[in-house]
Amino acid sequence: MMCGSAQRGFTLLELLIAIAIFALLGLATYRMLDSVLSADAVTREHERQLRELTRALSAFERDLRQVTVRPIRDGFGDPQPALHGDLTDATALELTRAGWRNPLGQPRAEVQRVRWQLSGEQWQRRYWRVLDRAQDSAPQIQQALDGVESLSLRYLDKEGQWQPDWPPANASGDGLLTDLPRAIELRLQHRRYGELRRLLRLPDLPAENRAGAPPESPDEVPQS
Repeated sequence: MMCGSAQRGFTLLELLIAIAIFALLGLATYRMLDSVLSADAVTREHERQLRELTRALSAFERDLRQVTVRPIRDGFGDPQPALHGDLTDATALELTRAGWRNPLGQPRAEVQRVRWQLSGEQWQRRYWRVLDRAQDSAPQIQQALDGVESLSLRYLDKEGQWQPDWPPANASGDGLLTDLPRAIELRLQHRRYGELRRLLRLPDLPAENRAGAPPESPDEVPQS
């Protein structure tokens, strides 16, 4: 009588258990990969917003550091100050700045009129290709920063007093067009970063310095 070795395979229950274990492992691996990819996307978005914030504040500070005493005429021929904190819009600041680069040699000045203002939640930088504007002189609009919920500006005068607008109410004569504040305080409420505050000192320029070379970088202003 011949005795053969018994052949035994996996039962159906064992196969189902093995499939379930592999499915759980696959699901756990997928969730881990999805979590890593989501974290990476959040990190990239955070870095993008931080770069955008840094770039906008740097551009705003650069315009202030290159301010020059050059009043302009608006589209109706009325004179406007070299630096103007808009009375009707507390978020707006308009100024004349030097150092507008012209690498293509276009027939234009190297002095530029710029305006920073809040439009919705967009902090915008606007500039004109001419200084003394006509009624059809349209500004070029640059979107500087998104997610700005509120923005306010105030101006430090020569007596060390903070003013809500510029020129101040007590200004008269030529000072209405040529006086510059000693410093400007910017308060910005951002949707992601909360309240941000920058205190920026302006260069000391004589009134006769009209559209000269870009001024040197200012010193820090002590906070008050």
